[in-house]
Amino acid sequence: MKTITTDIAIMGSGLAGLTAAVKAAEAGARVAVFEKRPFQGGGVSNTPMMTLAVRDDQEYKDKAFKVHMEYTNYSADAAVVRSWIDNSSHIPEFINGLGIDFLHVMKFDLETLGQLPGYSAGFPKGMHLGDYYFLKGQGKGHGAAVICKRMADTVEKLGGELYFSCPVKGLIREGDKVVGLVATDKDGEELRVSAKAVVIASGGFSDNPGMIKEFTGFTYTNNNCDDGGNVLFNTFPGARMTGDGQRAVWEIGGAQGSMGINGHNLVPGPGIIGHTPWIMKNQMRIIQEQPYLWVNQRGERFIDEGISNNHMAMGTSIARQPDKCSYIVFDEATKRHMEQEGLEYIYFIFPAEKLTDVSGQFEHLIDVVGNKHAFVADTVEDLCAETGIDAAGLTRTLDAYNDYCDKGHDDQFAKDPAFLRPVREPKFYALRCFCGGYQALGGIKVNGKCQVVDDDYRPIKGLYAAGDCAAGEIWGNPPTGGIGVTTICFSQGFITGREAVEYAKSL
Repeated sequence: MKTITTDIAIMGSGLAGLTAAVKAAEAGARVAVFEKRPFQGGGVSNTPMMTLAVRDDQEYKDKAFKVHMEYTNYSADAAVVRSWIDNSSHIPEFINGLGIDFLHVMKFDLETLGQLPGYSAGFPKGMHLGDYYFLKGQGKGHGAAVICKRMADTVEKLGGELYFSCPVKGLIREGDKVVGLVATDKDGEELRVSAKAVVIASGGFSDNPGMIKEFTGFTYTNNNCDDGGNVLFNTFPGARMTGDGQRAVWEIGGAQGSMGINGHNLVPGPGIIGHTPWIMKNQMRIIQEQPYLWVNQRGERFIDEGISNNHMAMGTSIARQPDKCSYIVFDEATKRHMEQEGLEYIYFIFPAEKLTDVSGQFEHLIDVVGNKHAFVADTVEDLCAETGIDAAGLTRTLDAYNDYCDKGHDDQFAKDPAFLRPVREPKFYALRCFCGGYQALGGIKVNGKCQVVDDDYRPIKGLYAAGDCAAGEIWGNPPTGGIGVTTICFSQGFITGREAVEYAKSL
C-alpha cells in the first residue's frame, strides 16, 4: 500500500473538479486530483459548447434566482441555487485567466430573463437566466475539453498532482469528519490518501444501468433500444460515470440527494446519428425538432407539439407515455413542405432550412442500415401494423386532428395554427422516439457551501461535492427538467475550492 499526503484531495477531473483544484492551488494549498480514466475529463454532460453567467448585479442575480426557483416549483434547494447563481459571474474572468477567449458572447437585458428559450434554443424559458459565453473548440474537441486540458496544466504548474488511472474506492471518515480517501493506482496497488479536505466531483451515473433503474425507473439500453429498453444515453458514451462518488459518500453517512435524468427526444438505431446526438448522418434528427403530429403507442396525442424543440419538455412528456416512447407522424404533403417550403424549427446545432430527399433517407435507414425505428407505409393501417401503434386510437386521433387542421384551431391542446398540418395524403411516415439522456445526475446532498450533509442535514466536516454528482439539488426533487451544465460545474468548483481551503487552514 502506498500513502499520499495532501491538503485537498479531489475525486474527478472534469470541469467541477479541476476548477476546484485550480482555485485551491492558487490559494496555496497542496492539491491531488484522482481520475479513474487515463486522461482528464471535460464537459461530458450537456452544454459543452457554452456556459452561462449571471451578471454581478443584484437585480440580475435576484431575477435569475426567482426565475429558476419558480421553474423548479420551489423544490430545489434555495441555498444551493443561490450560491451557484451568485458565483457564476466569475466564470468569464476565470476562463479568460486560463488564456482562453470566447468564440462569441450573447448578452441579454434584465427583462428577458425567463422569457426566451434557454441557451438560445432547445431549452425551457426557465433556464434563460443570464448571458451566454460560447466556448472555442479545437480540432474535433469541444470547448469544455480544451478548458479542462488548460486547467490540468495549470494545476501541475502550481505544484498540484494529477493521478490518472486511479479510481477512488472509498472515503476515510474519523468521527465527524472526512480525512482522506482510498484509491487504486494503474498497477492495481492501493493508495491511501491523507487529506485535510476532500472534494467529490465524479460526475453522474449515466454508465451504470443498475443505478439508472434503481433511482430513475428507466431501463438503460443500447443504441437500438433493444430488450425493452426505454432510455438511451449516448451524449458522451464511454465517460465511465458509474456513480462511484455517490456510493462513496453514502457509505460514510452522506445523505442521498435528488437524482434523475432528462434530455432530448431521440430516434435510436443505426444511420441517424454518430457516437453523439450532435453528429448527424442524415436529416432525420432535424425532423425530430418539428412541431407536427406526435402520438404515443395508443395513437393518442399527449402534448402541444409546438414545444417539440424544447428538449426538456419533450423528454419529460415522453417519459410519461406507455413504454416511454412516442412517434412523430406526417404524410407526403408535409414531407413536400419540409423539402420545398422549409422547416418550422431550425436548431443551431442542426442547421438546415429545408430537407432534401426525405423518401431516399427513409429508404436508406430502413432497407440499407436496418433501422427499426423509421417507418413508411401506403396506408395508416399499414403504418400501425409496422409501428405497433394502436390502429383504432390513431384513426380517432387523425379524424379529430385533421378536423382541427381544416378549421385552423386545435381544440385539444391549442397548438399554434401555423403548425397544424393534416395527415391524410399517402405515403405516411413515422419516427419512433425515446428519451435520450444528457446525463443521469445527482445523488449527493449538499448545502449552500457545497458541504456534503448527512440525513440530519448536518455538514460532514472536510467533505464537499460539486458538479453533476450534486446538481440534483439545483433542479429539485425529483429534478424538474434538469441537466448537468457548465455553469453549475464552474460555480460549484469555485465554492468547493474556496471552502475546502478555508477549512483546511482552520485545522
